[in-house]
Amino acid sequence: MKHLLNILFLLLLSASAWATHNRAGEITYRHLGGLTYEAVITTCTKTSVIADREFLELTWGDGILDTLDRESITPVPGMDAQINIYRGTHTYTGPGQYLLQMIDPNRNEGVHNIPNSVEQQFALQSLLVIHPIAGHNNSVQLLNPAKESACLYQIWQHNPSAFDPDGDVLRFSLITNLGLDFDDDGIANPIPGYELPDAHTENATDVIWVDENTGTVTWDAAQAPAGEYNIAILIEEFRIINGVEFKMGHVIRDMQILVEVCTNQPPVIDPIPDTCIVAFSTLQLTVTASDPDGDLVTLSASGGPLTQVENPAFFSPGSESGLFTWTPECTEVRVEPYQVVFKGVDDNPTVELTTFMTMNISVIAPPVEDPDATAVGNAIELNWDIHPCFGNVSQATADAALYKIYRRQGSYGFEPAFCETGVPAYTGYELIDTVSGLTNTGYTDEDGVFYGDEFCYMIVMCLPDGSESIASEEFCAAVPKSTPVITHVSVNSTDAANGEIYIAWSPASELDTQLFPGPYRYELLHGENGESANVLVYESEASNDLFNEDTTFVHSGLNTLDFQHSYRVNLWSGDDFVGSSALATSIYLMLEGGDQEITLFMNYATPWVNTSYEIFRKAPGEDVFSSLTTTADPVYVDTGLENNAPYCYYVRSTGGYPLGGTIDPIFNDSQEACGIAVDLTPPCAPELSLDFDCALARVYLEWTNPNNSCDGTPDTEQYQVWWSPVEGQALQPFAIIETAEDTSFVFNDGNAIGSIAGCYAITALDSLTPDANGILRRNESAFSNIICVDNCPVYDLPNIFTPNNDGTNDRYVPIQWQYIDSVDFKVFSRWGTLVFETGDPEIKWDGTHRDTGEISTDGTYYYVAKVFTIRLSGIVVEDRKGNVTITGGSNPLRE
Repeated sequence: MKHLLNILFLLLLSASAWATHNRAGEITYRHLGGLTYEAVITTCTKTSVIADREFLELTWGDGILDTLDRESITPVPGMDAQINIYRGTHTYTGPGQYLLQMIDPNRNEGVHNIPNSVEQQFALQSLLVIHPIAGHNNSVQLLNPAKESACLYQIWQHNPSAFDPDGDVLRFSLITNLGLDFDDDGIANPIPGYELPDAHTENATDVIWVDENTGTVTWDAAQAPAGEYNIAILIEEFRIINGVEFKMGHVIRDMQILVEVCTNQPPVIDPIPDTCIVAFSTLQLTVTASDPDGDLVTLSASGGPLTQVENPAFFSPGSESGLFTWTPECTEVRVEPYQVVFKGVDDNPTVELTTFMTMNISVIAPPVEDPDATAVGNAIELNWDIHPCFGNVSQATADAALYKIYRRQGSYGFEPAFCETGVPAYTGYELIDTVSGLTNTGYTDEDGVFYGDEFCYMIVMCLPDGSESIASEEFCAAVPKSTPVITHVSVNSTDAANGEIYIAWSPASELDTQLFPGPYRYELLHGENGESANVLVYESEASNDLFNEDTTFVHSGLNTLDFQHSYRVNLWSGDDFVGSSALATSIYLMLEGGDQEITLFMNYATPWVNTSYEIFRKAPGEDVFSSLTTTADPVYVDTGLENNAPYCYYVRSTGGYPLGGTIDPIFNDSQEACGIAVDLTPPCAPELSLDFDCALARVYLEWTNPNNSCDGTPDTEQYQVWWSPVEGQALQPFAIIETAEDTSFVFNDGNAIGSIAGCYAITALDSLTPDANGILRRNESAFSNIICVDNCPVYDLPNIFTPNNDGTNDRYVPIQWQYIDSVDFKVFSRWGTLVFETGDPEIKWDGTHRDTGEISTDGTYYYVAKVFTIRLSGIVVEDRKGNVTITGGSNPLRE
């Protein structure tokens, strides 16, 4: 590092020996393998100057400085400029963040927005990240060179056409150009005094900005003096791993804009919407342009699809139009879209102007083909063809790819929309499993499938970067009734110890009795409080008649008050296990009290489908339950209730199996549950407004009454005034307003606080009522909008006083002061001797000398003070200096 700083110092000393020539440039890099990277420095320099760099020096960010020889020179047509390429490789020792940097004298003289530009160094930087989780990175490749001219009062545009080989998310911003105002680590810093080009005019229509997503820089429109301006475009890369975003690096393009006096107007390219293309399909787009001045427009295109992929696109320019054609394959499929930048340049004889139009093209994988589902016993076997991408991607990619398996009960009829990949949540499909490797094309679903309905599936192929294919067609199968089918788990009685549940099931009517001959027997297994059903509670007698077996059981001695209960039925053929029914639970009713209401939540897991729920209620003072209503929703809100009074409920569900074959309809009862309505709902928050008088030290607060402006319950009875003296600190209760109709308050009335600085808010309080435990409480609303105000400190001091003990002007005190916490006030003689000091804002100096106690001689004295003012941000120190004249001194006042 010391060697690097010495070199930079020598560069500064010898700057005058180098001609000014640098116009634009950037540093890009790519990963070669292991920890080895290749970096490329690209510069655009002025051809006509004597200075020419056959080599440049690059710091790799790990303390190593290398000399990179120039690889090539390419003249820029129509400009006094050339493109220079310098290339080098470097191996790092491990993961980290490495700042690549090149510094070279000098910039052009006379750049309008860079102070003293001829003395400013030309610095390029790029950040290379080797991340321990996200891995290696390739920087963006800037496919559009940095060379665009501008006309005064006309729109100017540039797009670097940034392509990221890794498919990372790109974000663009404008930053300050860098120069050799380096820090202790030898890192170039933003050039002091730099301004964006639009800062050189006060016209509001002169604005320069960059689209953070597309990278197009627009200057609309240059109204500053003609000449040269520099900008720097920061291009950052972000990679998302398991939902976490990592910054993987950045590249800075430094470029120059030459603004000339001309009347030419830029051409116009017709807008092109973003689109997508399925791999192996062909996309064709016609791009058209025109010119307001009638100039001929030459169209071109740049972007990853044209030069950076295995199956490149083609752009065939015509007369003010062009045809873009692309047939991507699976090697081009990725999560992030590809950007294509269309560029139109007019042939105006004075200054050629440029316009850009960007579009995004998403390449998506085709769907899985020929899926099939076949029921085998209590399982469904899935099969599908090898995905079309197999053989079109690397073996490593094919091995790491996944098939995602989605399932739902019953068909949805999903048809993917244009450009829609994967399986959206609104279809009701759930991801149940994945299969790794494109050649693995089968899966057996035996978890949660059962008789009674169709089970439908869709398959999605997913590549290692997370890009998903279009979903396969929907395919379904139904499990045969070859195992018992539970129909009832109904609570007969509710008790904490002696509760009772009725269980019933339908026999395996489609069982292959040749494969599974009698005798047959059933086992009923039980689980409590969310546990799986694994405890044997009943076993039937063996019988050769499958349909004459017992299919009901009453389970007693249970805690049905506090717990939900689950069951499943096993079927045995002699000593051979045939299979189990699906798990089924009782309906467990949970109550939640609110203000004059109780919400009923009906929790259950059953293989049959419940379609309605009849609510039974026993109100306070009633001895029996009566039917209240029937609802199709397993959540019901019973309103208009008396608070703090007991209400009891149970629910009877009605349902059945879509495929039939069992008793229909099926009725099941929940346990009985009791609860109370209790006001736990806070009022709506008021809306606050205020005015203040800083001189009088008053804040006048006013707010809305939620009873008049809120859709909720109109039960506001009081208000709480909240205040914090310092912005950012927690608000604290300050005052209670007793009635809902009183919606104003004067803060610091009578100057009891001595300050109005702070932040203010109001909350609404409802009535004082007992909660479920009988404890009195109020509900409080959220804060209103918070409004902050500041003090206006005053500390005026006189410049003369007469300590002659005549009762007038005998002490040195402020003319007026307000919002002052304390002072550090010192008075000095003209010889610098400390005469008086105090921390009291009133001062009250009677003219005596601090050491002698004698009255000070007439003359001029000097004071220095720190005045500690009370402000919204806290105590703020203000420095004061001045002088005071003593005249007509006499004996000091004695108190």
